[in-house]
Amino acid sequence: MLHGHRVFDADAHVVVSQRAWADLPERLRARRPRPVHVEDAEEMSGYKTSWFCDGVVIPHPWGERAQPGNTPRGSLDLETFPGVATMTDSRVSLMQFGGQDLSDPDERLKIMDQMGIDTSVVYPSTFYAIWTTDPELEAALYRSYNRYVGKACQYNAKRLKFSGLLPLRHPDEACRAIREMRELGAVAAITFSTAGERLLSDPAFSPVFDELTRARLPLCIHFGASYPPLWNLARTMYMGNILSMSVPVFMAFFAITAGGLLDRYPDLKVAFLEFGSEWVLYAVPRMDNYLTQAKTNGLPYATDVPVRMIEDYARSGNIYVACEAEDRVLPQEIECIGEDQILFASDIPHPEMRENAAAEILERNDLTDIQKRKILWDNAARFFGEP
Repeated sequence: MLHGHRVFDADAHVVVSQRAWADLPERLRARRPRPVHVEDAEEMSGYKTSWFCDGVVIPHPWGERAQPGNTPRGSLDLETFPGVATMTDSRVSLMQFGGQDLSDPDERLKIMDQMGIDTSVVYPSTFYAIWTTDPELEAALYRSYNRYVGKACQYNAKRLKFSGLLPLRHPDEACRAIREMRELGAVAAITFSTAGERLLSDPAFSPVFDELTRARLPLCIHFGASYPPLWNLARTMYMGNILSMSVPVFMAFFAITAGGLLDRYPDLKVAFLEFGSEWVLYAVPRMDNYLTQAKTNGLPYATDVPVRMIEDYARSGNIYVACEAEDRVLPQEIECIGEDQILFASDIPHPEMRENAAAEILERNDLTDIQKRKILWDNAARFFGEP
């Protein structure tokens, strides 16, 4: 609790660790991600160790699929992970690696206490969006992660929640994964913005969404480089963050709204995480502008367009967006999609995390006390369920 307010963190993380694929099927164990070391590491800063999986080395600073991320160093020596920025509050020391990969849940809970976080939902590394394009290996890595993190969160199931990875490229495995993650106590399923080069609204995934809605699990769409045609454009870490990892959010939002996913599954709840929330102020009116043109011009322009205006979908209560504490246009976003749809996220233990983010929201003078309470607790409790 923080200054009398309960805090429900909608987006924290589990750092990449070899423990997360410890129970891969024997036939795939030889293809598991492995740590590699660069001998000539001059000018590479901290990226002299990386993960190697299915012919891909990540993170790496230049070339196709370039993006920053967790190196294997902490996983190898189990000492303090050097990639985590020093938190601004002097009460909080660097989190030990066991708290980052959840092998030591007490360490994670200690940091949550110091940050005033009551309940936290954890997600995997964005590496899971680009480890491999092989559906079988991807599904095995996803399900192994789900088992690992699900069991770790059972240590304190009231405070530690998890969202299970959804291997959409392999629909049969995805359905099995949903049933398994439900048994493990998952509060949501996670996918990235696309399933490779397919939109989330692709009819091929209907059996998966049928199963997801039967399980009554919400869907979380997380920042990640899921769309392969953008990989080659993003040839530096900065470009990776902006192009291959951020741009696909518009493809996901299109699939959920204009792509018809909410029409087919009107009870589905969807959260967009780690994209910020400013983008809704562009996407909603832009898409409605072209939708109005399409309906005015008639066929063939109006072929396969959504039945409702995009603003109606955005304000339906089905769509949630995680905000940043310093977002200057947050009041306008609340006006656009509603005050019941904004979530708080800490991003623990990534370098982008801000130890005082919840306190910054409480200090804002452009939000009402009711809006602050909803952002910090009520909305997440409605989306994921009360702890």
